[in-house]
Amino acid sequence: MWKQMGHWGLPVVLSSGLLVLSPLGGHDLNLSPMAATNVTAAVYRPVPRYPHSDVVTAPPISSPFAAPLVMGAKNHLSKLWQLPTSYDHAENWYIHEMKKEGYHLISKAMSSLAHSESFTHGLLFAQGPQETTQVAINFLPVNAHTTNMQYILAELPMSSRPQSSLIVPVTAVREIRVHYRAWRYGSSVKSFNLNTPKTIAPVVTLLNQLPVLPPELFHCAADFGQGATLIVHFRNGTQWVIRENAACDSVQIPHAPTLQDVHDALYHLLGEDAKKFASKGKF
Repeated sequence: MWKQMGHWGLPVVLSSGLLVLSPLGGHDLNLSPMAATNVTAAVYRPVPRYPHSDVVTAPPISSPFAAPLVMGAKNHLSKLWQLPTSYDHAENWYIHEMKKEGYHLISKAMSSLAHSESFTHGLLFAQGPQETTQVAINFLPVNAHTTNMQYILAELPMSSRPQSSLIVPVTAVREIRVHYRAWRYGSSVKSFNLNTPKTIAPVVTLLNQLPVLPPELFHCAADFGQGATLIVHFRNGTQWVIRENAACDSVQIPHAPTLQDVHDALYHLLGEDAKKFASKGKF
C-alpha cells in the first residue's frame, strides 16, 4: 500500500501565488548525469538531463513543492531547462529515469500561476531509508511540443536520537504491558503482558533500533485508532509509557523526539503477539 500518495505530510496543492525559490548561495546545479557540484556530490544521486534540452532565460517555475521544501531543509534550485517534448512525455520520462537513479515518487501536484491560466506540475521524489533526500521536479508546459523544467534538491534535517532513549540492557525490563488495536474499523483493544525474555527481547531490540522521524516527513493514513501503547516496567521500579501510532508510522518514546516505525515493524511484531495471546490466552 502506497500510504505516501494522498496522505503525505507535504500538501498536494492547487493554488496561485506559491513561493518561488531563487538559486541559493550562488549554487546553480548542472543537470548532466555525470556531473554534480561540490555542494551536492556527497548527498545526491544525479538528476538526469532530458536529451537535447537547453538552458533558457525565463522566470523560475512556481513550484507546488517550493514551500514545504524550504522548511528547515537545505535547498538548491537548478537552472531552467527547455525540453523538446510535451509535458506528459516529459513527466513519464523523468518518473522512469529517476527510478533508475534510486529515487521513488512520493507525490504529484499541480498549481496555477499567479495572474495566469497556465498550470505548473510537480513530481516529488525521495531516496534513502528515511527519505531525507528529496527532489522536486517542476514542469511548465509551453506548447504541445515544448516544456520548461526546473528542479529543487533538498536534504531534510535530521536530529540524533539521545542515548537516554535506549533500553540497555534488555534484562533491565521486567515486564511490558501492551494495549494493542488492530487495523480494522471498530476493532477492540487487546491487552496482554510480555513477561518472559523470549517475548520481551524482540520488542526492546526493535525499540532500540527505531530512527528519528524527520518532522517534514510526518504523514498519516486513515486513522481508526490502530496502534499500541506499551507500559515498560523496569526492574528498578520505574516505568515508561510508549505509544505506537500505526497510522502515522510514528512512535513516542521517553527522552526522544518522534521515532519512525520503519515498515511498521514494531506494530506487526505486537500484532503477532496479540494473535498468539488471543489463541492461547497466554504465551
